Amino acid sequence: MHFLSKYNLKDIAIVSISCLLFLLLGFYAIEYGVSMFAFLPLILLGLLFILLRFYYTIFIIAFLTPFSIFFRNESLSVTVPTEPMLVLVMCIFLWECFFNKKYNLSHLKHPVSFWILISIVWIGFTTIFSWDVIVSLKHLFARLFFVVPCYFLVLGIFKDYKKILWFIASYGFALSVIIIISTIKYALKGFDHDYADYIMLPFYNDHTAYGAAIGLFIPVSFYYLFAKKEMLNNKKWLRILFAWICAWLSVGFVLCYARATWISVIAAFMILTIIKLKINTRFIMTTGLLFLGVVVFSWGNIMQKLQSNNQDSSGNISEHIQSMSNITTDASNTERLNRWSCALRMAKERPIVGWGFGTYQFVYGRYQKSSERTVISTNEGTLGNAHSEYIGPLCETGLVGCITIILVFATSVYYGIRVYHRAKDRNIANLSLFITLSLITYYVHGVMNNFLDTDKLAIPFWSMTAMIVALDLYQAKQIETEETIVKTK
Repeated sequence: MHFLSKYNLKDIAIVSISCLLFLLLGFYAIEYGVSMFAFLPLILLGLLFILLRFYYTIFIIAFLTPFSIFFRNESLSVTVPTEPMLVLVMCIFLWECFFNKKYNLSHLKHPVSFWILISIVWIGFTTIFSWDVIVSLKHLFARLFFVVPCYFLVLGIFKDYKKILWFIASYGFALSVIIIISTIKYALKGFDHDYADYIMLPFYNDHTAYGAAIGLFIPVSFYYLFAKKEMLNNKKWLRILFAWICAWLSVGFVLCYARATWISVIAAFMILTIIKLKINTRFIMTTGLLFLGVVVFSWGNIMQKLQSNNQDSSGNISEHIQSMSNITTDASNTERLNRWSCALRMAKERPIVGWGFGTYQFVYGRYQKSSERTVISTNEGTLGNAHSEYIGPLCETGLVGCITIILVFATSVYYGIRVYHRAKDRNIANLSLFITLSLITYYVHGVMNNFLDTDKLAIPFWSMTAMIVALDLYQAKQIETEETIVKTK
């Protein structure tokens, strides 16, 4: 009775009857061979959960994201079940905000929130001048149903920083299951490198997105593995869970054969070393400028060296690393350079408003040069977009669009590191640092690929960005409270 006393009997009756009806409907669909409707009970149960436990839905979405599957037909492209759930959550949240006034408007004043809003507004503005307005509207809608639930909604949820743990654990555990499935499939193929790009299908569309997700979760998952017990809610099983997650992330990190992932995680580790060793910022900047100068003056020799590298991607890790600098024969590298060149030519023609959000893949074909085409080149954009989170916005939404997304990234890093230096609670400080490092893996990876139009990366990316802001607001409130106490004394 203690459990039942928490709930209204009317609610219990509604749930019980609904479950019975859902089960009967499912059995009926299977019995009569209407397989398409067999999933309707699960859909209805999902709707019921969203309505009754709205603010916990984001954790269910985080868990389901690695398992989501992309479906496409002549009229519709959708990733199920996450995208329909996000649309529903967005609609309910916006209803609560506009009609029930249940949102803290001070969250919108944070610089990260400000630049996210400016970015979305600018995308909306450039849509008016888009090469294909319908395509841009679809992509704008997709950006909204990723950002609104996964940033603005969860920002309020993550004000209780202990809830961050459950999001990371939900996605991280599900991702570890995908890594196990992929590794088994790879082993059954004898670890033949020819299959390395496809073993994660149908859950991730290729090894680069799969690798980006793994890289994104490595720093923050390892933080929780070694975090103090209070950050794990004093639950031993959570440390065991993160040991499991980290072990499989390490396996996935090696076997994904995503060179951008290897580079991004190494970059995050280097930044961690710089921060922990408290290396002087002036020294870092001086060293960086000297390095840039050497690159500029030695550019001819560097290009000659790169062009002489004929090592293609390989199952041998050493050879695969060497192939990173092959810009002559490696199809992945040369096609990426081709895409970037097309994007820059497009940006030069429309530098202010760009060609329209999401239109790159439909336009770039005409900007290819025959000398730059590769064996995997296409005019239809069937192999993806501009392969860069920076050059892509430049050609699609113009210079302003590119600058706004860079400012979103830059302010996130700034406030993440600021929390690390300012927070009185070192647990909060280190959590902020490792979430920032996770985001940095994506910022680095974003130089070579872009996945913020997919649920696999957009959901954790925007949620981690919200975590940084939530921790900044939390530590600012703590400092304000302490100052108030001191003044009253």
